[in-house]
Amino acid sequence: MRNRPFGIITRTTKGETMHMQVSELSADQLDYWVARARGIDTYYPEGSNELTYVAAPSLPPRRWCPTRFWSQGGPIIEEARIDLNWDTEGHKQWSASMEPDVLAQGNTPLEAAMRAFVMARMGTDV
Repeated sequence: MRNRPFGIITRTTKGETMHMQVSELSADQLDYWVARARGIDTYYPEGSNELTYVAAPSLPPRRWCPTRFWSQGGPIIEEARIDLNWDTEGHKQWSASMEPDVLAQGNTPLEAAMRAFVMARMGTDV
């Protein structure tokens, strides 16, 4: 089992910590950071590229994908009171905002909302 998504590097060869901007994360990387921000343990099953979590001990493992699944991202939007709008300021993308002063863009409402959520919880760099 791996618990780091492809493309996320936390240390350079010199041992320095490397950060990525939330606004530049891929959807898969963003899913990982949403899980971290919510305190959800995730992993990659052997031979799989799908981020997985266990919702409850009595349930089988499930794919974790809040940037694509409304059943996972929707409750986060509601709980965090994330506002969604289309094409604000000429970006031709969805925009999501949260208090205090968090604004993020994405190609879909879920992507924009999850970016805003991670920014609010963890900052603009992760």
